[in-house]
Amino acid sequence: MKQENYISIKTFCECHGVGESFVYSMYEYEILQLAYEEDEGKLHVEDLPLLEKMVRLHKELDINPEGIQAIHHLLGQVESLQEEVASLKKKLDTFK
Repeated sequence: MKQENYISIKTFCECHGVGESFVYSMYEYEILQLAYEEDEGKLHVEDLPLLEKMVRLHKELDINPEGIQAIHHLLGQVESLQEEVASLKKKLDTFK
């Protein structure tokens, strides 16, 4: 495991003022992936923006992990639909 691609869960939680249980609940709801090195949980740096967004939802709007999972799922569907609309617009443009 390359050290520069991961951050300790403990470090993330200290910087963002959340409990480690929150991060583990995001993993349980399949919102992010975790890695382990020497019995210490690590977060992939590519997951940090998503996790920071989830922390804001949790802290600022007081949304529980189940609600965050639902929001994450719905945002994924919206993104997929936006990509489909863009693709269909391109196809329509070829017929003009």
